[in-house]
Amino acid sequence: MKRISYMITGISLLAFTADAQNSFSINGNFSALKQDMKVFLNYRLNDKRIADSTLTKNGAFSFKGQIGNEPIKASISLKPVVSDPSITFIEKMLRRDEQDFFLDKGTIAIKGASTAKDALVTAGKTQSEYLALKTLLKPEMDQSAPLREEMIPILVRTQGKGMDTIQRLQELQKLMGPLSQKGEEKEISFIKSNPDSYVSFDLVQQRAGIIRPKTFEPLFNSLSARLRNTENGKAMAKKLDIVKKTAVGVKAMDFSQPDINGKMVSLSSFKGKYVLLDFWASWCGPCRAENPSVLKAYNQFKDKNFDILAVSLDDKKDNWLKAVKDDALPWTQVSDLLGWKNQAAGFYAITAIPQNFLIDPNGVIIASNLRGEELIKKLSQLIK
Repeated sequence: MKRISYMITGISLLAFTADAQNSFSINGNFSALKQDMKVFLNYRLNDKRIADSTLTKNGAFSFKGQIGNEPIKASISLKPVVSDPSITFIEKMLRRDEQDFFLDKGTIAIKGASTAKDALVTAGKTQSEYLALKTLLKPEMDQSAPLREEMIPILVRTQGKGMDTIQRLQELQKLMGPLSQKGEEKEISFIKSNPDSYVSFDLVQQRAGIIRPKTFEPLFNSLSARLRNTENGKAMAKKLDIVKKTAVGVKAMDFSQPDINGKMVSLSSFKGKYVLLDFWASWCGPCRAENPSVLKAYNQFKDKNFDILAVSLDDKKDNWLKAVKDDALPWTQVSDLLGWKNQAAGFYAITAIPQNFLIDPNGVIIASNLRGEELIKKLSQLIK
């Protein structure tokens, strides 16, 4: 009996040791807070979203928890105890005080003055690599910050935008272009120089939102075999395979969903026309900002064998219909109101929006993710 008891105790100690090895603790302090604030910690563990929160006390706060065997991308955010009801949800999202970091086993220190986004997060090896990447990208981030700040009030206004406002938004987007391109080049260089880093893996995973096989596949293959064979790595490989089936030159997969009146509409019913299959949602700021450009293209080509079929990833019909009305969208709208589980979105491997596919009269995909004037330019080449 003693032997069995010792064995059970030994097993318990092993389990406890394993748990302890994967446990983390966060000790933080915001030294210049004038009042207690809410601190939120968010991350995903085993495909489950973990949302923890606490209150600061004289600026100090702490969290404890468990993770798996790999570092996890997490975010820390700071919010007032009582929110200002006059600020819209979209503006709150765009102006949120938040910082990403890599959650790892052991002790993590977060030190700041009064904002989460400017705090210093000190953790393990992966976080050190992430800080090195942020330092690399800092020149572009600093130059783009005032441009993003000017864009926020434009993006918040989802209706009543004048042409001058739309033109200014387009100007800001053009100014952001070279900075984004430079940042992209630096990130790709980082990935190739650090193929076994979880930071590199995260950068590749970010690009899995909208996969462009010609650029994504070689980048994915540049990761170490160890990272490619993780659970998330295998999921990316599977999505890449699906995307290849919706690539340019492939016949578009048919589907049917109810329109705003509940009538079933199929993609195949548009055969014989050029059709833009557009994935969006009422809560998606970039989608709403893109709608004026899509509307401009629609008005220019609607009488020239061109149409649009929009698939909303909303899960609340009232929000969907209000956005359609507010943005004055005249083309066919469909949705099964299942949010990210939308069936058509699954067929086309949609995990980020906006996304679109331009389909020719024979039902073949001829372009994808055309933005702004790119859509008009492409249609002008096709439709004389």
